[in-house]
Amino acid sequence: VSDGLRMGAHLSIARGLPQAVRDALAVGGNTFAFFTRNPRGGAVRDMTEAEIDEWTRARREADMYPIVGHLPYTINLASAKPEARQFGRETLRDDLARAGRYGCEFLVMHPGSHTGDGSEAGVARIVEGIAFALEAPGETMLLLEGMSGQGTEIGGTFEELAAILSGLGWPTRVGVCLDTCHMYAAGYDVATPEGLAATLAAIERTVGLERVRALHVNDSRHGLGTRKDRHARLGEGTLGRAGLANVLRHPFFRRLPWILETPVDDWREYADHIRVLREIAGA
Repeated sequence: VSDGLRMGAHLSIARGLPQAVRDALAVGGNTFAFFTRNPRGGAVRDMTEAEIDEWTRARREADMYPIVGHLPYTINLASAKPEARQFGRETLRDDLARAGRYGCEFLVMHPGSHTGDGSEAGVARIVEGIAFALEAPGETMLLLEGMSGQGTEIGGTFEELAAILSGLGWPTRVGVCLDTCHMYAAGYDVATPEGLAATLAAIERTVGLERVRALHVNDSRHGLGTRKDRHARLGEGTLGRAGLANVLRHPFFRRLPWILETPVDDWREYADHIRVLREIAGA
């Protein structure tokens, strides 16, 4: 991938991280994301030291960076249930430590859903859970994902993400991952130049542009401000090629790693999607 751009897809590590490097190269990527454990929140597959060495060598030779781990969707640090919160914070701490051992640059998490207790209570619980998890050793940066704001989800506004960062005391180890579909569905009109300028101003005012470290590139099945999180194939959703190009051709977003989460039946299809991504981005 030329132009210094970093782009890749969300891939499976069922066959190991060294194989994921080969898969990423096969689809034309120079970065990738993966679930740290079963996406429904279950089993974790740990690597031996020998496999970690092989993985480290493979990614160095392939110039594969940054690597973005993703916490399972089922983790909810904002839950009203103490046992769910406890499971969430321990999973987060474990996965943050593991990502550190693997040398992953980032670990993305969905902030959580307050399940009816209100945003303020949810934010307080998320802060408590993350503070516990940050006791884990390692260099991996935790990224809070901006959400579409559906249901009782926290993180559909940059203000909510800023409230979490503020509650944590703005630690250098916590940043933000944005998502083109989520921003649009949450009501940020990134598809137009004026809307994108306003969105960037809102990010600067709240979490700070320097905290944004990764971008999920997805088209949206639903329209602006619908607060529905449904990804569409690039160019086939409500953002469309023009809307996505508006984001991907902006200098701010070009310096971030881009991760595709397009719905696919087989990971090899990502080769086509990365080609489309390059066309849209003019790369």
